Amino acid sequence: MNRLLPCVGDELLLAVPHTEHVLVRVASDGPGFFDLALLEQPLTPQPQLERSALMIEFINDDGIARMHGRLDVPQHRRGRGSGYGHEDTVRFAHRGSPQLLKRREFVRATVELPLTVGGAEADEEGVTAHAQALDLSGGGMLVRGLPNPVLGDEHDFALELADGEPIRGRGRVVRIVGIDRAGLQFTDVEQEDRVRLMHVAFAMSRDQRRRFG
Repeated sequence: MNRLLPCVGDELLLAVPHTEHVLVRVASDGPGFFDLALLEQPLTPQPQLERSALMIEFINDDGIARMHGRLDVPQHRRGRGSGYGHEDTVRFAHRGSPQLLKRREFVRATVELPLTVGGAEADEEGVTAHAQALDLSGGGMLVRGLPNPVLGDEHDFALELADGEPIRGRGRVVRIVGIDRAGLQFTDVEQEDRVRLMHVAFAMSRDQRRRFG
């Protein structure tokens, strides 16, 4: 069964439409709400935030999803605060079902990650090259430094990530970009590693969206 809602401990974005995205962590949940720990100070004034229509954006087993809602603030506290502090917690009351924004295989981020690739031919089995992944998704990556890429060739690879063991698999050259870049489509990657790739791509794309709007 697919996991569609955020879980306690997940990091996600609290979005003020057309204004800002605030990084938060799910501290607890219950019927119709999530308690969100603020990992950074919102720029939106507290009274405005409390009366705004908001959204949360998060990753689930299908990809990037969104839910609409508002802050659930007791009547006696509304409009009385001057701001939220670091690690303060707000209650987000959500409504409706998650809306899928982007399927997981299409969640893509710009990266610069070290990559080792093997030769395509049987007699090149012991030949490896040091390359770099330039963008990344759950379904493939753009590679710089793949020697003499040929459409249709398959290469073993080991991709270095900061969160643990390298991801090892196999990918097919599906496009060639300029003289030194090639798009690899994953043909053999363990499902657990695909989930790791998806989470890395989401986290990086999330941070890039926050920095560059």
